[in-house]
Amino acid sequence: MDWILDLWLAELQPRLEQLWSSLDFWRALALALFTILAALAAFRETLLRRLTRRGLAPRDRELFGRLLQVLPADGSIAFIGGADFGNAFDRRRLDDLNHFYQSWDNPEHRFLDQALEEKRMQLFVAVAQFLDTVRLHATPDPASVQSVVTVNADRDADLQERIREDVRQLNGAAKAVVTIHQEIVRLGRMQIP
Repeated sequence: MDWILDLWLAELQPRLEQLWSSLDFWRALALALFTILAALAAFRETLLRRLTRRGLAPRDRELFGRLLQVLPADGSIAFIGGADFGNAFDRRRLDDLNHFYQSWDNPEHRFLDQALEEKRMQLFVAVAQFLDTVRLHATPDPASVQSVVTVNADRDADLQERIREDVRQLNGAAKAVVTIHQEIVRLGRMQIP
């Protein structure tokens, strides 16, 4: 044990005295502390949210579960994610989206968690836009089949270009719904411990 005391008195104490009296040491220490304080101030809200987050409230967990039942990844979402709307499609494959649109725009279906609620609203708007695009550009027939390309379509060049644009709009709206659905599922799963 004496060797530690000898090491302290002979080697470390003189170097620490020299370090404490150095102006460069105090500048570096002040700069490091200022950098830490600036980082804490800049990311204060994010850090507080992460430190105080306890997961979703029980009500939000239950609502998130119902959302996954209404819009499962293997239902209408999977269909529109893989569909090319230049082809005819069965409009019954959009039933999940129609049910979500008709029943999830009310106070009972609001998340308490702000981030989830923002995503739910984005999803609702994307579903509404997609369904409006389907109603506007797809023509139904009595057998529940819808198509952008009508059966009696002329070979007029303007009509063909308009059909291609309609298909692009439908495919783009479908992709937006699928992307936002994936984001809300990812966000909800991250917040459930």
